[in-house]
Amino acid sequence: MNRSTTLLDAADLTVSRFDHPPHEAHDDPDREEGRHFGIAFVREGRFGIGTQWLRSGAVLLTQPGVAVSCRHGSRYPTDVCVAISFSDAAVAPFEHGWSRAGWHARQRPTPRLALVQRRLALAIDDADAFATERWSLTALAALAMESRDARARGSYAPRPADIEAVLACCRTIERDPTARQLVAARARAVGMTSTQLTHHFRRYLGVSPHQYVLSWRLAAATDLLDQGCSVSESCWRSGFENLSHFCRSFLRAFAVRPSTWRSLPAAERRRKVQAVRSAVP
Repeated sequence: MNRSTTLLDAADLTVSRFDHPPHEAHDDPDREEGRHFGIAFVREGRFGIGTQWLRSGAVLLTQPGVAVSCRHGSRYPTDVCVAISFSDAAVAPFEHGWSRAGWHARQRPTPRLALVQRRLALAIDDADAFATERWSLTALAALAMESRDARARGSYAPRPADIEAVLACCRTIERDPTARQLVAARARAVGMTSTQLTHHFRRYLGVSPHQYVLSWRLAAATDLLDQGCSVSESCWRSGFENLSHFCRSFLRAFAVRPSTWRSLPAAERRRKVQAVRSAVP
């Protein structure tokens, strides 16, 4: 028997935990047909798909009308998955990600999905609905971005130590995006050289440390503008030192000038900020 628990039900997606009730015998169905475009991460245990056995860290893609056949090595399986099901509207710009990915299931995740998987797990463990939604949407963008890159279709073995170093650096930036700190200093704080940190940022996030800082400063500026701060005050308080640079960066990121930001509908502002914070160019 399969058991599904909804962790988040948002406008664009649903996040669920799939497991099996303990002490209840499970019979594998012949086929299970997908109903939504989705991405599932294996958190615990193992199960078989085709010729592969998927264990903790593996990734599975689902899509409407495509059937899969799962098998378990025990009648009392202990596997646990976190599954994201996306709405048609959310998938529309990224639907090519499934067809171009070149895989249906991976024992090891692609680099960007590996980092997303880690951050999504932390968000769920913290019961942080905002972060759970954010990283679920980032998973969608990461799949679409990596599906365009043939290098992402090879056999990857993301190193947990590298992921944790990038994660630690990201969290430092997110806590205080206004901090003026060189990449070399950020790298030393996580035991890397600036070259190594930049390489891992690009591998797992698709952007450089500088671009990540910039995206979070721009997001901080939108919060200040939403609070009624002036353009110049939002510029200085979000960590920018040059008003012209701030205005150019803001326009490039959000396709509107800072002075007209508040004229956008709240839902559109939220979507634009999410896109910038997703760190997927």
